[in-house]
Amino acid sequence: MRLSIIQIFALILALGVSAAPPQDNEPSTDTSMRNGKTGNGGSGKGKGSSSGSTAPSKDHKSKDNSKGNGNTANGSSGGGKGSSSGSTSPSKDHKPKDNSKGNGNTANGGSGGGKGSSSGSTAPPKNHNPGHGVSKGNGTTTSGGSAPNAPMTTPGPSMGNGTATTGGKVPKSAGTSILKAAQTIAAGASFDGKLIMYDRGTPCTGQQERGDEAAVFQIEHGGSISNVIIGPNQSEGIHCQGACTLTNVWWPEVCEDAFTIKNQAAGETTRIIGGGAFNAQDKVLQHNGGGTLDVSNFTVIGFGKLYRACGNCAQSTNRHVKMSNIMATNGEILAGVNGNFGDTAIIKNSRVHNVSSICTNFKGVTKGTEPSIVSSGADGKVCIYGSDVISQ
Repeated sequence: MRLSIIQIFALILALGVSAAPPQDNEPSTDTSMRNGKTGNGGSGKGKGSSSGSTAPSKDHKSKDNSKGNGNTANGSSGGGKGSSSGSTSPSKDHKPKDNSKGNGNTANGGSGGGKGSSSGSTAPPKNHNPGHGVSKGNGTTTSGGSAPNAPMTTPGPSMGNGTATTGGKVPKSAGTSILKAAQTIAAGASFDGKLIMYDRGTPCTGQQERGDEAAVFQIEHGGSISNVIIGPNQSEGIHCQGACTLTNVWWPEVCEDAFTIKNQAAGETTRIIGGGAFNAQDKVLQHNGGGTLDVSNFTVIGFGKLYRACGNCAQSTNRHVKMSNIMATNGEILAGVNGNFGDTAIIKNSRVHNVSSICTNFKGVTKGTEPSIVSSGADGKVCIYGSDVISQ
């Protein structure tokens, strides 16, 4: 059969068109699986497992439901193995649907406590808009929020340490006890109050002096008391009959006075070690007997006189006080003594704040009249203290 030239050209044209590949091929959903490391990801642990298209062509639009452990892009380092999902090495303009979830390194996530989960494509291409991951892993982020700091511990308010030290507040009481009568500590005996608060259950009567029967504790000669809080409902505090020892005793509200040496021979010493007194309208420590009162590591806040040697008792004898490591705030006189009776006050290593006089020398008188002030301040004879006593 002979063909014309026109027929030959038509046949060539038809064969050329049928051999050309299509331009807008729509591939089916890609469910191929392969194991490997994801592209352009952050650091992770373990081998990555991903699903999705393998090197899809331009304008490929696959549905990606890949899940696996691997490295995520733009993620923070965290604890545990990373799990990511998304297309592996997707091409330009790839728009996967990302439902990835996993533990490990996150995309643009902050760090926290626990294991992290992330979502977003691995090695997203240009124009890819991944979702922001939320991490709860132990690590440090490279993009996003910062790791939380350790919680700060703020100490609570001091309630005192219950020991014989200066500067403390009244310790928390271990309970309360209301005494119907003054409790007597026998001569030479010791009593440990275990930080129970004791009082008499009757309101303070102000500066009205009362006898031994109104005291909370009556300490016989040579007796000792420790770890006691004297409550506010009382008048006379503690009475001592000579050579007593008080350790870690506290008076949160002083009434007529906190402590009185009723009787003591010359040459004997009563000791107060630690503790403190607060809110005294007048005297805190009253010295009526003879001998010496030695006070150390004591705190006093709000007072008229911390120590007062009796200036108008029936027995006019010399009395001595030694003070060391005293912390005194808001008072009138730290120590009041009677130079004409031979009294002395020796004060060492103490700090006072807003106290009018560290030591005042009075002229003692007979019973029934009031003593008068002779001088205030250190004189080297009656009032003895130096630069280690700091007044602020």
